[in-house]
Amino acid sequence: MEVRHCGWILCAALVLAGCDNEEPDAAPNDEPALQDAVAYVGRWAAEPAWCARGGEERAITISPSRFEGYENVCELEATQESENVWTGQLECSSEGTETSERIRMELEDHEAMTLTWLDRDDAQVSLMRCPLDE
Repeated sequence: MEVRHCGWILCAALVLAGCDNEEPDAAPNDEPALQDAVAYVGRWAAEPAWCARGGEERAITISPSRFEGYENVCELEATQESENVWTGQLECSSEGTETSERIRMELEDHEAMTLTWLDRDDAQVSLMRCPLDE
């Protein structure tokens, strides 16, 4: 399932948390833990047309623990720096090559993100969230 806005998930989870007798931090075995519902999750693109395309110029997909782009898949371990900023460590596989690098994801109104490649001289790219129906 692709998540566009996580705010409603957090609200629903908080409401439901008050309705049962389980420990507050406990999550059912078949559901992701509340901390996995993070605002940067989704499909992101530098250009609106990339949301609907495949190939080199296409959207990237970010989940709580993965960062997937054109011909690469990265395991992502992210920590929250502030309300809308996360730093992440990427462990990537691309065309038989293993790499490791750091990124910063800064959200602006949950529809725009500045992605900073910390190990590439702080190179930045502006991304927009792709609509769910593309």
